[in-house]
Amino acid sequence: MPSTELRSSSTGKKIESKMKLYNNMHWYEQELSKTITKLSLTYFEVNQEILNNLSNYLKMEECLVHELVLDRINLSNLNYLCCLTPDIKVKKLWLRFCQLKDKGVNYLLDILDETSGKTQLNSLYLDCNGITCEGAKKIAQILRTNRTLKSLSLARNLIKDEGAFALMSVLSKFQLNSDEIDWKSTQEQKSNRILEYLMDILAQKLKEKNSPSNDSINCAGLTSIELASLKQRAENMIFPHTHPYLTGQLLKSELNYHSPGNFKIEYLNISYNRFSSNILSVIEQIFHYQQKVCMAKEGLRNIKIEGFDKKQIERINKLIEGKLRLDNRSKKFR
Repeated sequence: MPSTELRSSSTGKKIESKMKLYNNMHWYEQELSKTITKLSLTYFEVNQEILNNLSNYLKMEECLVHELVLDRINLSNLNYLCCLTPDIKVKKLWLRFCQLKDKGVNYLLDILDETSGKTQLNSLYLDCNGITCEGAKKIAQILRTNRTLKSLSLARNLIKDEGAFALMSVLSKFQLNSDEIDWKSTQEQKSNRILEYLMDILAQKLKEKNSPSNDSINCAGLTSIELASLKQRAENMIFPHTHPYLTGQLLKSELNYHSPGNFKIEYLNISYNRFSSNILSVIEQIFHYQQKVCMAKEGLRNIKIEGFDKKQIERINKLIEGKLRLDNRSKKFR
């Protein structure tokens, strides 16, 4: 029976523990301390039953695990997403050597897609999974709107120039496609209808308070000051938009919308893939762009691109060092 790595929330030190996962359906209720913050099942012979039990443990209110390591477990035919539901606190996920391939990436995108809700994952490690350009482009599509993920590692996969370019492009200014514009328009229409409905309700209550005999009053009979006040109250009742396409950050030119880019990704590892050195010049351009438009502590702060000529990598490392110096200088003058 392999030992699993556990880390205590109180001391931060590793705790070695043996878990008899096969013999007890409710092992998670008995053998795991409620103070554990990191749980590693690397090399375990995991089946779906074990993952379901793990999911039950992670959903416990007293569970404090925020880092989950499933490295070197064949997850190609297992539903590991049960361990990543919205009510689970895991923020850091390790899935290296898990044989996910592009198909596995597709499943993971449901967790990273923030269109329908906020994800908690801020660190994701997908090294050595046979991911190709297809998987890389799908991850890039999600990064157009995901603003929670800060660290992403895709080292030692099968990504070529096309996939690498797609990943890097979302870190700079990009144009919304027709589907994204349609989605944005639909969401804004829904929000406006809700706002109008709430304003009519508030207006009715206001008029009933001032003139109880009038039974059919709407916003049309109010002054501009009263309307502005009602609108503010109604907007406060609507859940605030966090989606980057609905927060007023987009740039509009004629009928097109542009996003300034995803500046939340701080760490990116794309070492030892199959793209050419042409991508290095793209990375340099993105660093220059982000230095011009990003606030302090926004944008890439560390990128790993091992597998190329050292001189080429040194140029990018110097750009990183320059950005960190600027960030530190900005911090001092605050």
